[in-house]
Amino acid sequence: MAVGLHAPVKVVATGGTLAKVSVSAATGERLRGTWNANRTVWTAADSLIPTLVYRVEAEAVNRDGQTSATVNTFSTGAPPKVLGAHVTPEEGSSVGVGMPVAVKFDQPVRNRAAVEKRLEVKSSKPIQGAWRWIDSKEVRYRPKTYWPAHTKVTVNANLDKVNAGPDVWGVGNIEQKFSITNSVVTKVNLVDHHSRTFVDGKLAKTIPVTGGKPGWETRSGTKVILDKQENYLFTNDMIGAPESYALVARWAMRVTVSGEFVHTAYWSTGAQGNSNVSHGCVGMSTDNSAWLYSVSHIGDPVEFVNPDGDPMELNNGYGDWNLSWTDWRAGSALG
Repeated sequence: MAVGLHAPVKVVATGGTLAKVSVSAATGERLRGTWNANRTVWTAADSLIPTLVYRVEAEAVNRDGQTSATVNTFSTGAPPKVLGAHVTPEEGSSVGVGMPVAVKFDQPVRNRAAVEKRLEVKSSKPIQGAWRWIDSKEVRYRPKTYWPAHTKVTVNANLDKVNAGPDVWGVGNIEQKFSITNSVVTKVNLVDHHSRTFVDGKLAKTIPVTGGKPGWETRSGTKVILDKQENYLFTNDMIGAPESYALVARWAMRVTVSGEFVHTAYWSTGAQGNSNVSHGCVGMSTDNSAWLYSVSHIGDPVEFVNPDGDPMELNNGYGDWNLSWTDWRAGSALG
């Protein structure tokens, strides 16, 4: 019969005192413990780990000075709650140089430091990176600067038997591999109404654009391409705009969860390059959007300059790059 995780582990000597006590798991971990004043009771100070066999070895000395030894074993049961995790980018995917690693949990993580110690990122090219907790169910990792192009990355979440919080335990490990594409960074300037795309560090194309008009200003800051879709339907109902419209963009790339896109806007070519007339998205001609769509990847950074716009939020997609490196690292549970 399995022992509950909250069962008190005690070794008691009757008719004598305890000389030695050792309680160890099959994995090698040994429980720490304390003695009572008379050394007749040893009580474990550490918590039990689920689904393990423990070995108890004890030596006692009776009143006549005779020594006796005993060995017993017991096993622990399953955890009351299992910590599930989902890692992105997905296994085998190729993503742009701005894509962070995200680990999302299905249970709140209270022991953040214990869990973070079990997370590891390995890259084929040297980087300096760090984890930051977004909330109790998500932690993200990014390098100090964008990923080097063509880097291969392995994420290990070694969560088996980690105590994430009261009655919450990991029960397995995850290994996930992805790769970084070539470097594509687009800089959108809504003051001069142009975007400039740099491919592998060189300016590849300058495109006239239009952004969000007064009352619908495009957010300023660095965003990351979240999704790419063809023939995407935009309606006023999606964002609560007072005007009535239903327009299909041939090429569309989402950069915020709240609904900002970089997309085809054949209906606003007259404003592109000279004024901002959209409801927050960045619009361009069909030919220019087709080119940008063809060279861009999910995970590419898009840097927006718009003094009239609100700053990009951390969790409206991936706003990770808007934090300084010092502020980003401050969100780690490991200091």
